[in-house]
Amino acid sequence: MVKQLNLFDRKSFNITRELKECMAQVVADSGRSRAEFLDLMNRLADRFGVRLVKGNGNHLRMATFEKWLNPNDHEHIPSPSALAIFSEIGASSLPLQVLAAPIGCRVIDEKDIKLLLWAKEYHRIRESRAKMRKLEADL
Repeated sequence: MVKQLNLFDRKSFNITRELKECMAQVVADSGRSRAEFLDLMNRLADRFGVRLVKGNGNHLRMATFEKWLNPNDHEHIPSPSALAIFSEIGASSLPLQVLAAPIGCRVIDEKDIKLLLWAKEYHRIRESRAKMRKLEADL
């Protein structure tokens, strides 16, 4: 049986615009200026030996950073390592969520991980109790 595609629920792998809009919002919500945000990114990248840009430059410059945040610029996209640094400075996993969404994945935090592990254990225990009741009834 063929699943009918919904015109409005189609997923897209063309996420550049959404990613850049999300990144711009993270910067705006951070309470820092773009210059401060950029400086913190460069410092963290230096600390961990991450290159934020291609070519000969060692640091991300404001002009490139502005292009990363511009949804109309489809040429300049941060690398995965740069996106990780960006997400750390912005204290937000939303840019990573934008990347994961087209393949049906979600990015979760420590609290959600603990909740998921608890739920799995809870269901394992319920199944175990059901088996025990069945065995007990057969005795």
